[in-house]
Amino acid sequence: MIGDHERKEPMFYYIRIEDMVPEDHLLRLIEKHIDISFIREKVKHLYSHTGRPSIDPEVLLRMLLIGYLYGITSERRLCEEVKMHIGYRWFVGLNLEDKIPDHSTFSKNRHERFVENDLFQKIFDEIVKQCIEKGLVTGKHLTVDSTYIKANASFKSLEPIVVEMKPKEYIEKVEQENPVTEGPWEPGKDYPHKGKKISNDTYRSKTDPDARLSRKSSTSSTELCHSATYVMDNKSRVIVGADIGMPALKAERQAAQEQIQRIKWRHRIRPQSIGADKGYSTGEFIHELIEEKIDPHIPIRDYRSRNDQGIFPITEFSFDTEKNIFICPEGNELKYWGIHKRSRQYVYRASITDCKACSKKAECTRDRARSLSYHIYEESIDKAKQLNKTKEYRISQRMRKKIEELFGEGKEFMGLRRAKFRGREFVKEQVLMTATAQNIKRIVRLLSKKGPRKEAVAAIQPIIRPLLEGILKYFAWLSSSTKEFQLGNGFCSAKT
Repeated sequence: MIGDHERKEPMFYYIRIEDMVPEDHLLRLIEKHIDISFIREKVKHLYSHTGRPSIDPEVLLRMLLIGYLYGITSERRLCEEVKMHIGYRWFVGLNLEDKIPDHSTFSKNRHERFVENDLFQKIFDEIVKQCIEKGLVTGKHLTVDSTYIKANASFKSLEPIVVEMKPKEYIEKVEQENPVTEGPWEPGKDYPHKGKKISNDTYRSKTDPDARLSRKSSTSSTELCHSATYVMDNKSRVIVGADIGMPALKAERQAAQEQIQRIKWRHRIRPQSIGADKGYSTGEFIHELIEEKIDPHIPIRDYRSRNDQGIFPITEFSFDTEKNIFICPEGNELKYWGIHKRSRQYVYRASITDCKACSKKAECTRDRARSLSYHIYEESIDKAKQLNKTKEYRISQRMRKKIEELFGEGKEFMGLRRAKFRGREFVKEQVLMTATAQNIKRIVRLLSKKGPRKEAVAAIQPIIRPLLEGILKYFAWLSSSTKEFQLGNGFCSAKT
């Protein structure tokens, strides 16, 4: 017979919220293994000692942490979820009768109180510090990489950069860019710059001026983006450094170098090696790592072998140190020309007259005259090439895939695919809090795995102890001479 349930609402409930949260729930494990009480001390100086008491800042930041842990990108929805979810209420520290803070409270504190204090950087650093204190971070081998975050702005927000110029020049430029036949663009209509070539040098987004036009590869589409940089500890996959910057290779390398220096002085971490992809294989970046006594585990692009294919390689030329010239196989001189500003290479060029009269010109160059070049940090690049042949390099490149998994986790489950806010400082908050949430999950997972293992060993010892004692007595009986049989870890010992 089909059952029938009559829905009734009792007048009183006799329950404890803590009893409703499972022992293996993520939030309970966070409460067990991580100390979040430091938040009050970090923001204490931002509040007045008089006046009406404010909302507890620890409550606000615990709510924000829930949003990043469970991918709740909207703060309105976050307040609704905390209101309905008993586990969230317990973690935040609110009972069933407490009122949930309004969503506008987050924005007010973010824009007025927390933005100048660099609070989210301090929270991230404190969690990293706890990872180090718990022995989860060695800091010997690190990996650095960047990913693009789609900005909270559209192409319609792009507008030309205003440059000061004379009235006559301005009128001529306006007439060229805005013919009379074209009508004015109205908001909400099609993209106004369709068919025009735009760049970061000429256009900016008026809604997010810090965003830049970029694309990750030649096959991907161009978007307004920010760039997030992570520095990961290879052993534990804990993120020890995180920052936001411009979506350009040069800016990403600069952000990586700044994070390495910051980790060195803030957390006293001195890595032995740094792993990265080809985007970081520039002579300057590699040289800076070697100067810091850090092994660069970075794939080196070998352009010289490709460019010199079919002609005399640079090894066929001799170098005169005193005169600072190269001498070709036919005895002609290649004089010093200068440093190429873009490629940062020393350039040597032969005379067009000498090459024109040379019988082996076809074997030496495809141009009118032969030129040679080598990087100003050629010695450091050669050292990096030698490191690429080691076992440590191969391990580092395998571990480099782990940082891609962190980016994937942040984008798929924590809302890092698209920026929630506008402006570099506020997007940095999102990156730091996402990295903090990922580190917290990593701490909980690593420490939870250690606990049950010790308990399991402790449970097995009483069972196997009699068996081991019997085996030891048997071998003692067989032995004719006095020997000591001892088992490690202080299980037992026997003498004859």
